[in-house]
Amino acid sequence: MSGFERVRELVEAVSQTGRGERGVSRLALTEADRQAREIVTEEMKSLGMSVTTDACCNLWGRFEGGTDRPGVLIGSHLDSVPEGGRYDGVLGVACGLGAARDILAEDPRPRRSLSVVVFTAEESSRFSLATVGSKAVTGNLSLLDTLRFKDKRGVTLLDALRAFGGRPERIPRDCLAPASYHSYFELHIEQGPVLDWNGEDVGIVEAIAAPTRFRLEVIGEQAHSGACPMNLRRDAMAAAAEIILAVERAGRTESEFGTVATVGVCECEPGAMNVVPGRVVLKVDVRGIVEKSIRRACDDVMACVERIGEERGVKVNFTLYSADKPVVMDGLLARRIENVCRARRIKYRRMPSGAGHDAMYMAALIPSALIFVPCKDGISHNPAEEVDWRRVRPGYEALVETVRDIVR
Repeated sequence: MSGFERVRELVEAVSQTGRGERGVSRLALTEADRQAREIVTEEMKSLGMSVTTDACCNLWGRFEGGTDRPGVLIGSHLDSVPEGGRYDGVLGVACGLGAARDILAEDPRPRRSLSVVVFTAEESSRFSLATVGSKAVTGNLSLLDTLRFKDKRGVTLLDALRAFGGRPERIPRDCLAPASYHSYFELHIEQGPVLDWNGEDVGIVEAIAAPTRFRLEVIGEQAHSGACPMNLRRDAMAAAAEIILAVERAGRTESEFGTVATVGVCECEPGAMNVVPGRVVLKVDVRGIVEKSIRRACDDVMACVERIGEERGVKVNFTLYSADKPVVMDGLLARRIENVCRARRIKYRRMPSGAGHDAMYMAALIPSALIFVPCKDGISHNPAEEVDWRRVRPGYEALVETVRDIVR
């Protein structure tokens, strides 16, 4: 069986874990995540890879090379957003394993090692912290972070890691050394419509947008919706509504620089029809590839928050989750992929990534490349997420040929 055929089988098998009536809900460090990892572990073993799990529960499969020269690492993630699609992250892991299958079938003893990694909690859905596993191995996750971030049930990231078999107190010891690998590759669906709508089959990512994420707790005064006069209200929801629109305006103002701004979570208390809301929590995501533009958008939002708080007599507490910087991918690896696309007459484009990926942290230590393949109409984080396998193959072949050329 070819590697690409096996990719399709693996994606289908993994997509059954956490699958419900409305898409896939395979949150990080849950039983569904464990089941998906078991499928991948068996595949790694079938390829003759040694399999290990580090302190942050990242799953590593490694096939030793014939020399001690730094090897190639391919990776992505298996966790999903709630009610998500089948391909986000999973396709990259499956293509990494498929590439290993094809390369090892041709050369059972490559000069360089070939490894595949499944990173923990790439999605922020459970703990409000994204790219946990790649942050950990690159020295960007502290023990305090594992205590500070919790899920909706109050379970800390630290406790979830321990329950899953991790050892969060040892995370600093498992950090990768700079240049410990020759290169890192990640293949991913685009999660946007550019490739699909332009009839292009490969996106060579030049830069990854960085998210700034924060929490706004709006505290007003809970009151009876019938008895409290309008002029005496300190309505937390009304204030939150203004803040939400301010976030949208900030994103629109900076959109010419590729910056976007979103309020993805709005939690209202006490959540009764006949009660003026006393407390609302908003979670905000501002991201882009121009750092100054991101900063301007965030500053605009916070200026509006201050004004709205004063005008409405509400207090707004701010908690910063993360403030990452845009990351540039390795130019030499991008050129290697581009040369393969030209030789094979694959339609491609160089492009930025609006979504964050594990590659943005790996790039700080290891030359890294991110390859996009089209998803239909750019739909992602949605049960309707879909790919045309004929249009996945060119990106897969570009990955295989580029990696093969490095490890052989």
